[in-house]
Amino acid sequence: MMHLKNMVRGMENDTVARQFIRHWEHDPQTLKFWRASSNFVYTFERDGVRQFLRFIHEEDNAIDRIQSELDFMLYLIEHGYPTVSPIRSADGNWIEAVQSEEDGRYYGVVFEQTRGSDVSLDQMTDRQAEAWGAALGCLHRLSESYMPGETRRGSWQDALTFISSILDRHPREVGARQELARLRERFSALPAGVGKVGLIHYDFETDNVFYEAEGSRFYAIDFDDAMYHWYAMDVASAISDLMEEDDTVAKRKIAHFLTGYRSIKTLDEDEVRQFALFQKFADLYRFARIVRSVEEFDASGSPAWAIALNDKLLGINERIRSNYRPIRSWRS
Repeated sequence: MMHLKNMVRGMENDTVARQFIRHWEHDPQTLKFWRASSNFVYTFERDGVRQFLRFIHEEDNAIDRIQSELDFMLYLIEHGYPTVSPIRSADGNWIEAVQSEEDGRYYGVVFEQTRGSDVSLDQMTDRQAEAWGAALGCLHRLSESYMPGETRRGSWQDALTFISSILDRHPREVGARQELARLRERFSALPAGVGKVGLIHYDFETDNVFYEAEGSRFYAIDFDDAMYHWYAMDVASAISDLMEEDDTVAKRKIAHFLTGYRSIKTLDEDEVRQFALFQKFADLYRFARIVRSVEEFDASGSPAWAIALNDKLLGINERIRSNYRPIRSWRS
């Protein structure tokens, strides 16, 4: 999640995107803004084929992290896994840099358009839910054999260190700090052997997978949150929205997802029982990322959309914070 202040600066105009697009072959006058969240994303065409430009400010991501993301995706593609392919620039680089006089350095990559179409949870059939689970199982099986190159993705330990660094700047977040301590203790007791921990997608929800009916399979995108974690974390994250619904239809889709996953990779009941723990990690990690995102935001002079987004993010954190009840010592 980028700094909100960087999002405001990056969306003032298309100057940075226009600088980036010069590095890739493209059809004139086809560059269009698509969205901004964790990254700025633009679409453009090359010989009439749609492609995606994604870039981020250096404060919000490092070039070695981006390279490690691409390395994993290229490994998956090499082994036949359905995902989008990055596209080299005209100079043969996977990643290009653009220097803005006002804002500093940005890093950009280009991806091909994915195959298939998005399927919302309410429209997903049982067969598609199984294919979705199987797609995650296949990803994890390939992850078990993945050997990173010079660059390596971060891990859950790095995420906890990041959370700690954010909370150190906000000493009043006592409940969140105690939650962090509980997570460290609980994670230290989890089995972490072969087949349990590896490089996961971390955001394998329906907005990051696209269903190809012809092949009855899902294509995965957006690996920029990938980290070394328990594979069960990825499963819990993927079905988190269904778990919140807690009705008959949602439970059936979860069952089909797990059936699909288990057709590829083992997932025992002890791991399923840890889903609630992994959701606690996801909540605290999201909490810390939001705190970082808004901590330098100045509403004065900011556009209305940014103020509204800031308020929305603060609201999300208030809901998460309500679950953290600080434990007072007897000396308090």
